[in-house]
Amino acid sequence: MQSRRHTAASTKTRRGFTLIELLVVISIIATLMSLILPAIQNAREAGRRTQCLNNIRNVTVATLNFASSNKSRLPPLAYFPLNTSGNRFNGRSWAVELLPFLDQQGTYDRWNKDIPFDTAPNLALARDLYIEAYACPNDDSAFVTPGGLSYVANAGFGDQTVITNNAGAVQHSFLQEQFNWDGDATTIDLTVPTVDEDDSKITKATGVFWAEFEGIAQTRNASASIGNIYDGSGNTIMFGENINAVGNSTWADPRTRAVSFMFPLDPTLVGLTTMFDPRPAIALDSTGNRLPAYPNEAKTGPDGNAPYLNSNHPGIVVISMCDGSARTISENLDERVYLQLITQDGTRLRTASGGTFGSEEPLSGDSF
Repeated sequence: MQSRRHTAASTKTRRGFTLIELLVVISIIATLMSLILPAIQNAREAGRRTQCLNNIRNVTVATLNFASSNKSRLPPLAYFPLNTSGNRFNGRSWAVELLPFLDQQGTYDRWNKDIPFDTAPNLALARDLYIEAYACPNDDSAFVTPGGLSYVANAGFGDQTVITNNAGAVQHSFLQEQFNWDGDATTIDLTVPTVDEDDSKITKATGVFWAEFEGIAQTRNASASIGNIYDGSGNTIMFGENINAVGNSTWADPRTRAVSFMFPLDPTLVGLTTMFDPRPAIALDSTGNRLPAYPNEAKTGPDGNAPYLNSNHPGIVVISMCDGSARTISENLDERVYLQLITQDGTRLRTASGGTFGSEEPLSGDSF
């Protein structure tokens, strides 16, 4: 008798994740992501910061090369020429003068110095040209943007009400600021620059770059000379970041508020005591609040009208020094140290006329 063997088909049971196991896996993935993403962001920020340091260093080296070709003199902050009718116009900024030293000789040769920066063909030259060295990768208004600018020049102490002038008239200048530092009851007169030469010299010592105004001989070659910076070129800021630079304009804009940074003072508060400690003389805005004089106090702008150091790098601002080095400073940097870094001649000992001070004291430094 033939028997039949019946083989039962083996059935395999597939077991899935339970809800608890799924939640555990999701929580592990979320934990890993929370650990990895900040590390990735930090790495990206470190890369952007390094690129920013390299860019501002390139601008600084180009400026030093300009000085080497011009008897150690740094370029003017800006040029304000006179037209054929004798009217002053907005010429060009320091950024235009650096073009030959940033491999842009062709653009510089086509630049018409006899017309304003925002007139054709100059307008098109600046608006169509993106210079990588002029832009921080964290500055959305300048990075990969033709005409963009992230780095501004050290223009020292100034009057905020003067630099807001849009016209081609004289704006920020050591011959314009009405700072009565020595308290001798005389003020500066632009048409007669020798009225109070002491005050103009002290104001000039507060910054590195100064504008050149055609027809005013004292403003020619007025920027600092490398090697003659009393405080030391490694202790004086040359350029710094400003994410609010130029605004709707370009790097060719010569106006102080567009291509420089300054420390805003109220002329009516400047006097004997503020020569040694300018902080109490910081200007106020129309609502009575102190102007954003220190790093990262004016990140929100307004663009093109906030000439202060501002950066999108967390907690810091990238700067370069007059010796060609680049570094970062904290937004919490001591106010006294910040003032000392701005002034190129701030610690030189001075004696007021008539012995008003009784002894020599520095403009900024240990007397704080």
